[in-house]
Amino acid sequence: MTKVFYNYADLLVVNWFESYIELSETQRSDLYTKVDKFFAWHRKSELPKTVLFLEKLKVRYENGIDKQDINWIRSESKILLKRVLRYAEADIVSFLLTIDDYQVLEAKEKLSKKEDDWLIEQSKMSFEELREHTLERSYDFFDEWLGSLKPDQKQIIATWVQPDPNWVAVRLRNRDKFQSDLIDLLKSKERLKTNIHSWINDPETHWTDEYKSVIEGKRREWGMVTLVLDANTTPRQRDHAIEKLSQYIEDFKELTNVNIED
Repeated sequence: MTKVFYNYADLLVVNWFESYIELSETQRSDLYTKVDKFFAWHRKSELPKTVLFLEKLKVRYENGIDKQDINWIRSESKILLKRVLRYAEADIVSFLLTIDDYQVLEAKEKLSKKEDDWLIEQSKMSFEELREHTLERSYDFFDEWLGSLKPDQKQIIATWVQPDPNWVAVRLRNRDKFQSDLIDLLKSKERLKTNIHSWINDPETHWTDEYKSVIEGKRREWGMVTLVLDANTTPRQRDHAIEKLSQYIEDFKELTNVNIED
């Protein structure tokens, strides 16, 4: 699935844009050209770096992880993402400069009407419904990596991961600000290049103050859950997670060696 997803990622990117903006034939052709160029670069330059990252992660994980490992994962992931965004920056700017006022209004309307994602669903749940939904998502994530959770491990997660309606509301307001800033960015063509550069290098400027004040505490909470659960991971479960990492490594290695013209 990893290889299938990656090989069709260009189509997924274009489809994502078209879910918000009806592109002209010229825009669609230009976007495909830019996306193809991006993935050719990413396959050659970034997939080998991703493989190296996963290989280091696998070594760290084999004997159990600690707080330093979690901080390393966050730091390295941020570096990988920022390098990708910086490479794509010029193409993002040149494409967005082609978006006209009607398309900006179209994007604004579609963003405001999007009500089918899980965050919107959570905002409408009762406290107990939110608890069940939060735990189910947490269980599914760890089940995927560890094979299956034991009852005592589920209890650890249930103890640490508590439903937080305020956190849902904070994320929704933060997303509203992000989307509003995005629409403003698309409108200001004369400042688009400067604004995109700022957005890529300092995305926190587009967060709400309340989100900034809460996110670090949430990161510590998620890190603590991970550490406690990792300390209670069985050898069989650790082997399962290592096997998944190994499969990702092999998939990315194969993708790196694929002839792009094939």
